[in-house]
Amino acid sequence: MKNNKLLAVLLLGGLTLVGCGNNANNQTTDQANTQTETKNEVEKENKTENKTEDKNVAKAQSLEEEPRYNTPIKMGFDGDLCMAGQNLAEINGYFKDKGIDIEFINTQNGKDALSTGQIDVMTGEFGSLIVPATKGLNYVFSTASHSGCKSLYVLNKNTDLQETSDLAGKSVAVTNGIGNSGHNTLLRFLNHDDVNPKDIKVKPVEKSAVIQSLEKGEIQGAVLDDQFAQEFLQKDIIRPIRSLTSDEDFGKEVCCVAAFNKDFVENNPMLAELVAEAIDEGNTFAAENPEESIKLLQDKNLAEGDPEVATDLLKSYDYSLTNEDGETTIRSYFDDYKELGLIPANKSTDELVEQLWRPLGNGEVDVVRK
Repeated sequence: MKNNKLLAVLLLGGLTLVGCGNNANNQTTDQANTQTETKNEVEKENKTENKTEDKNVAKAQSLEEEPRYNTPIKMGFDGDLCMAGQNLAEINGYFKDKGIDIEFINTQNGKDALSTGQIDVMTGEFGSLIVPATKGLNYVFSTASHSGCKSLYVLNKNTDLQETSDLAGKSVAVTNGIGNSGHNTLLRFLNHDDVNPKDIKVKPVEKSAVIQSLEKGEIQGAVLDDQFAQEFLQKDIIRPIRSLTSDEDFGKEVCCVAAFNKDFVENNPMLAELVAEAIDEGNTFAAENPEESIKLLQDKNLAEGDPEVATDLLKSYDYSLTNEDGETTIRSYFDDYKELGLIPANKSTDELVEQLWRPLGNGEVDVVRK
């Protein structure tokens, strides 16, 4: 088609020269310029078509034609209960049932690994993943997992600390560094409670040292993963005063979500849909079978702690949340983070949702097989 267009233009240029033969000496330069401009326009159009055609190459007509079909899908993982859905999907054979081979990869930095394509998919926290995504890391969010994950804890004996405003002028620990999910969760708690973040001293503290730091009075509060906190809750050492898990304004939010490398999704939408469907089946199994889920996970060294305590924690997560809940949640994060100055306000929430939200796992993409 491209050669035909160029030939047509050259023929048209030739016909023009013949028809204007009497004035050829006067118009040769103008005609040459016109021909050159026209040829450049055609080449520009052809380049545009090339880009369109190249882009359409990824949009295969069937699952078997997608570039990554029949290759291992690289999935980031660890033993956190937040990843129970994807881990149970592997244990129970949901990926295999869909013809998907999963290669689990333990990475030091899941966000970077996902963005650069070292892994194709992972389950992670909105609170940790959103800011880097708005700054250009190459991944999108797709499948709601569950609620919960983090709470703001104080020592049980510190009865004068009952709400976030009571921590004004005091120190609060975050265990995964400034700017990560714990810190961002604290900022959202403060934002919802109209507490100025400048009134709180945020201190990075190693998770292994945080309880001791509380007891020594070096800090007065700490944002902790609920999984880590369970042991100390059971012993009545700490208690939550604000929680993503149980508080009304956060309880129906999606804490953890499946995130895909953006190029992977765009080039393999049907395969991504199947991966997401299997993860969603794992989430459903966790919701319906918490005791069995913990046993399966602990047998594979994918969950820690006392089985009864871990089961109670799993039950506290709401695995019934949908992708509609996921979109509502990511919108809330965008609004809060813009207000807090964590992400630029130059894009509307609608634009950010269009850029970063790719719901999958509930039939959003039709899977066509040969």
